[in-house]
Amino acid sequence: MPPHIHPLGDQGLLIDWGNRLDPAITQQLQACWQRLQALHLQGVLDLVPAYSSLAVLFDLDYLLKNYPQELPYTLVKNWVEPVLTANSTQTLASSSRNLDIPVCFEAPHALDLAELAAQKGLSPAAFIQQYCQTRYQVYMIGFLPGFAYLGTLDALLATPRKTTPRGSIPAGSVGIAGAQTGIYPLDSPGGWQIIGRCPWRLFTPANDPPVRLQMGDWVQFYPISSSEFAAQNEHTGT
Repeated sequence: MPPHIHPLGDQGLLIDWGNRLDPAITQQLQACWQRLQALHLQGVLDLVPAYSSLAVLFDLDYLLKNYPQELPYTLVKNWVEPVLTANSTQTLASSSRNLDIPVCFEAPHALDLAELAAQKGLSPAAFIQQYCQTRYQVYMIGFLPGFAYLGTLDALLATPRKTTPRGSIPAGSVGIAGAQTGIYPLDSPGGWQIIGRCPWRLFTPANDPPVRLQMGDWVQFYPISSSEFAAQNEHTGT
């Protein structure tokens, strides 16, 4: 189904592929995002991708001043539409990375693992094996700087958020919410089911780019011991 374009306030438009989780939609969205970034359109302030939509935010005053004969929304829509018909899959394929990410599933990092495994009729070891055998795609970055939403979990492991969020979750915690999984980049309140902790820092403001995972990346987790976590821990001082 082709995407629908509609206004987003008076200084933006939304390219909408529909409210559903579909890897094919994600690929189209990412390709469109990359092509629009490459065009460096004057007057476009930001491009904000989500699961199945891409917001294009523009400078209303700049467009009115430089293109006085055209409505800003119509002008930007005319810039965007040709991109949606271009075949850009090759561009996307060349920029997506495959990453293997360590996770310690031992106490005290696996706050909810034992309970979740029992709910599924699995041992913790079997739960971890099932979790680690899937390769997950980064669908979007949001909530916190560098917080990657990854999917899709095996249906057996999918679990709703906690009914009562925790007031504080340490940076690096690996969580499950519905059919998604993700890693908290910073100490934060949160309601995801915590099954382990990654020793990597996912957000470092001084780096370029500051976030470690990028939309479109493919991730596979592998287990490490507590001693290996301590040896690789990058969260000191965060």
